Amino acid sequence: MVVDSFGGIEAEEDSDSTALEAFTISSYGADYPVDGLVKRIQRQDIYIPEFQRAYVWKLEQASRFIESLLRGLPVPGIFLAKEPVTNRLMVIDGQQRLKTLQYFYEGRGRFADTKEIPFRLHRVGKAFEGQTYEDLSANDRRRLDDAIVPATIVRQEEPEEVDGLPTSLYYIFERLNTGGTQLEPQEIRSAIYYGEFNTALMEFNQYPTWQQIFQGKADATKPEITKRMKDCELILRFLALYVDLSSYKDSMKDFLANFMRENRHFKGMAKQNWKRLFTEP
Repeated sequence: MVVDSFGGIEAEEDSDSTALEAFTISSYGADYPVDGLVKRIQRQDIYIPEFQRAYVWKLEQASRFIESLLRGLPVPGIFLAKEPVTNRLMVIDGQQRLKTLQYFYEGRGRFADTKEIPFRLHRVGKAFEGQTYEDLSANDRRRLDDAIVPATIVRQEEPEEVDGLPTSLYYIFERLNTGGTQLEPQEIRSAIYYGEFNTALMEFNQYPTWQQIFQGKADATKPEITKRMKDCELILRFLALYVDLSSYKDSMKDFLANFMRENRHFKGMAKQNWKRLFTEP
């Protein structure tokens, strides 16, 4: 780790794995009607990982996506990963589109440029301007309900999945989420390896003494959002190296991803022990 120009600590990440593991992955396409997608999201049959990047679309972006469906225009597909035990589908790519659909059908949403407000289409064609889902004509509602969003569903065949998660998931997520503001490695890990360990990392990160060290400020008590989870990554790095140094090989990125995956559900007294290790002098 190095000290950045603001006095805080910043993690160094290798740009990629030195010996990327080979995977055998099966995938198939599925065309979902919009109303079916929304029902699955509301039932949590399709779910967005808890720590995936927040919803960032503005009202105008969301409105134009809905308008495209109402006009019968094609829209980009989504990527989902199927859990082998529960058969639930985890969103790998497409969160913004799926949340937009949920917001529109439920009639309210919290957009990047607003507080929670009624979802009325904004800055779209005159025929749809200002309309909610309930305001649409019967024909337009049927057109939207029946509009198709293509999906690619992936499942790892080899090597065997660990704890119900494909080991390839980190790399799939990383490569699909490279547009716009690229996700940092720890943001990807948090999105994928959700669970008790990930929750604990967020909890440990609130420790005031740690934030004072990380931010280089005597009065720092809360994580700095602009750091893009690099503070959590450093805690992860410390714990991984302390607990499992013998497993480290060539790539820090792979090492940290494997450690998060293998420990996503604590065993025994691990949480209490690791919290004491991190917080006590």
